[in-house]
Amino acid sequence: MKETAEGKYRHRFHIKPPEGWLNDPNGTCYFNGQYHIFFQYSPNSPEGAGGRFWGHCVSKDLAHFTFVDTPIVTDTSWDSDGAYSGGAYTGDGILEIYYTGNVKHAGNYDYINEGRDHNVIRVDFADGIHPGPKQLILTNADYPSDLSCHVRDPKVFKEDNCFYMLLGMRSRSSKGGLLLLRSVDRLHWESAKEIYPEDDFGYMLECPDFFDIDGSTVVSFCPQGMKHETDRFQNTYESGYCLSDHKTAATDLNQLISIDGFREWDIGFDFYAPQTFKAPDGRRILIGWAGVPDSGYGNDPAIAEGWQHSLTLPREISVRNGILYTYPVKELEKRRERKVLGFGLVNKAAGEQNILGSELTGGAWDLEISTADIENGLILSLNDDLKLWKDKDRLTLGFTSDAGCRRSERRARLLNGRVERLRLVFDRSLLEIYVNLGEIVFTTRYYPSDPDRIMVFLRSVISAEGWGIV
Repeated sequence: MKETAEGKYRHRFHIKPPEGWLNDPNGTCYFNGQYHIFFQYSPNSPEGAGGRFWGHCVSKDLAHFTFVDTPIVTDTSWDSDGAYSGGAYTGDGILEIYYTGNVKHAGNYDYINEGRDHNVIRVDFADGIHPGPKQLILTNADYPSDLSCHVRDPKVFKEDNCFYMLLGMRSRSSKGGLLLLRSVDRLHWESAKEIYPEDDFGYMLECPDFFDIDGSTVVSFCPQGMKHETDRFQNTYESGYCLSDHKTAATDLNQLISIDGFREWDIGFDFYAPQTFKAPDGRRILIGWAGVPDSGYGNDPAIAEGWQHSLTLPREISVRNGILYTYPVKELEKRRERKVLGFGLVNKAAGEQNILGSELTGGAWDLEISTADIENGLILSLNDDLKLWKDKDRLTLGFTSDAGCRRSERRARLLNGRVERLRLVFDRSLLEIYVNLGEIVFTTRYYPSDPDRIMVFLRSVISAEGWGIV
């Protein structure tokens, strides 16, 4: 399909819609020799109006993605008001997609405890590209009676010769939790456990994920309605995980989930609804939506070009220092072209280490930086628009102009109070900042006046190396 949207802020190498609106990644997997990334997609409106379908991209190398088509549309009574989020299962040699079909009934309803259906629908892609017929697997009548209409976003996996489905849920009393179902054939499911955190995670947990990595178990989800804090939980809705130090069974998930143990995947303004999948070489890969629902800021320049939103870079997950680090997959380096030249000494005041500056051109670049320790003060700035600074163990990313479209500040705490490595990946109007090889990540939309000419200043630099991305 030919892309119809264009403009100076349109991304070059992130997954984006051909036109219209994109949000949650779905059905992420490796199957039949290709990586498959589905996503929610509204082709008729950059603001998400009209039908909510699924788009589909494929890749051989995680660096170059091709849009295939829109294989899931709202063409049944089970999903008439939207094909919502879901996942993939490939363990039996078929790409099986499980997703939530949204139905809103006409009438005077609250659409929380009444007036809405959330159905689990299965679609098989035998060759990974062409969908088979839809199968209705579950309706709200199959869920426990104490749950609201909001039960969605199925994640299917196998554990100890049993199949499980994990769903996000909201109780009738508006407490967020997870619903675990079991099955022997992935067609007939029965309730195994309702999982409610002891701590207050708000009224809804959505987009759940569950996986093992390096002998540990991870449960990931997106809480809605959490209390905001100074250095975390600053977005309208959050995306994060809880990590055990040992393998934990799915039926014991409640032992994992706590506020103290919940860590955000990304502290930036624009990150939500991530999914993970396993690459053929065993790496666990994460990809998220570069957006957040119901935010007080926007993307007016992109909307004016006929599109909105994209997905983040695919990121490899690793366990270090008791947390999960996420960092761009090594395959991105295949898209590096010329080296960015022109870094030079700007100033060297008494008692202050090097400040380097360069005008980065081309609108898409990848910059790796090694820094000396900085007690306090500015670390980097992009034009006079966006700054990253440090105050003891706190990092702050802040906009100082309207290039953030009403974005303001986001803060995070460093594990050991040091910033030693930075990586900035910029794509026309999307910036991903990786601190200390992925200890902290800030993803944000950024609309400079001229994406092709951005002045970068770096303080306390030991070395800096950059490349244009094609």
